[in-house]
Amino acid sequence: MSRTSRWWTGTVFAALVGCSGVGSVEPQATVHFLLDGPLCSSIIPVQFSIDSFQVGTDTFYVNIVPEHTTSRGYVTPAGRHALGARVVGGYVWPDKKITLLPGEVFTDSLPFYCS
Repeated sequence: MSRTSRWWTGTVFAALVGCSGVGSVEPQATVHFLLDGPLCSSIIPVQFSIDSFQVGTDTFYVNIVPEHTTSRGYVTPAGRHALGARVVGGYVWPDKKITLLPGEVFTDSLPFYCS
């Protein structure tokens, strides 16, 4: 192997080793919110928060076609979190403290009673 070839091989190897950490991210987990209102037949808009930061809003269709009772997934770092939810302009669920593992998919059940 010539001196130039060894230099290129060493340079490429060093570049690959140096780039191996680029773009690495902390372990993630995913949270879904599920509205549990078996006695309801309603359209219910709900806001979701993780660690007191609003991450989204969804409108649930409970016992109405087409039924929609589970939100999309919200990605968050693994670790300890406080999950919150509230009906837009109404009921507020107590925050739920959870610890998420890397790669975990957690569904926060939101019990709801319709009168």
